[in-house]
Amino acid sequence: MAAMSTPCLQIRSDQHAASAVLEEIARLCKAHGARWHAGLVVEVEAGQMRLLAPAGTQGTLIHLPTPLLVPIEAACWEEADARIVLRQPPATATSLQRELLRLHGDLYNATAKLPWWQRRHPMRLVESCGSVARAVAALKPGLGGDDGAGPTAAERFLSTRSYGWRPEPGSEERRQVLMPLIDLLNHHHRGAPYRIDAGVMVIDTAQAAADGECFAHYGHRRDALDLALQYGYVDASTPFAHSAPLTIELEGVGYLRVEQQQQRKPMHPLDPPRVALEENGLRLSHLCCHRDHPERVRLMLRLALQGSLQRRGHGQQEAQRLAHQGLEALAAANIRLLEQLVAAAAASDHPGGAVLVEAARRQAANLASVLV
Repeated sequence: MAAMSTPCLQIRSDQHAASAVLEEIARLCKAHGARWHAGLVVEVEAGQMRLLAPAGTQGTLIHLPTPLLVPIEAACWEEADARIVLRQPPATATSLQRELLRLHGDLYNATAKLPWWQRRHPMRLVESCGSVARAVAALKPGLGGDDGAGPTAAERFLSTRSYGWRPEPGSEERRQVLMPLIDLLNHHHRGAPYRIDAGVMVIDTAQAAADGECFAHYGHRRDALDLALQYGYVDASTPFAHSAPLTIELEGVGYLRVEQQQQRKPMHPLDPPRVALEENGLRLSHLCCHRDHPERVRLMLRLALQGSLQRRGHGQQEAQRLAHQGLEALAAANIRLLEQLVAAAAASDHPGGAVLVEAARRQAANLASVLV
């Protein structure tokens, strides 16, 4: 455990105010049982924060007792002069959690997170531009324009930093909490999963970059558009691409209908859809493509399509040909929707437009690599 007994947190920052807040967060965490790898470094540059460790570091990166997890539900925030101000902490928060919550507000203000969210986040473009909202809604139903109600900008920003924790094992109830220090980890497909055991949140070291940056895996099978719309950046690491919910007509089959992507963690590592052979076509509960394993979706779809085609009297060879056409048609239908988003986002001068354009193009490339 010697590597976890560091007396202070190493900070490399171009912002003095952010450094001071991070030092106080680390001091409080250490005083209440938190530990981290001796080589851990927090880097702050132009408002962006990340965690690094010497290349090749293995084992536990951060060990955080659960009393240090900070509840944010029912907290009352005020936005003033492009800053977030905590007006009322959750009633259930301890004095330690209240202090950590205040410090996190100070940290996000020191790194200008709220102005970034308000002015540059792609969802702000979705909420303000009808053509972009319609293009996004066709790909990811449920996302669209803002009706002016609901969470504030501060609350929505904080939701991107929080973790849904189940205090009672097996319970469906989740509490949204901030994770001091751990929340500075960026996402990567090969990042470390969060885990909580025996009253401690632990995250291991997972390095997917040559510069020693450490990453977390934020959970679920998030594709490029999911990450852009939730977190506001283009992720080059994700191999996933979800099909939009759509219905297309296929020769010999009738319709091929793909329903909406799953929002919960898949029950099976391969995430197979439920396939229903119906009188006039074929229905899939969802479709998640994995760029690095195209054979999974190709085989499943070909077998399903061939089964449907052969049931309608086509021979095996003809069924294989039509099934291949079905895969290409599914790719083409998705790419058409993605091209509509590219056109709408590119026509905007909002900074988030470029993020959506790049994310949509990456999404199209991942789908094409599997379905074509």
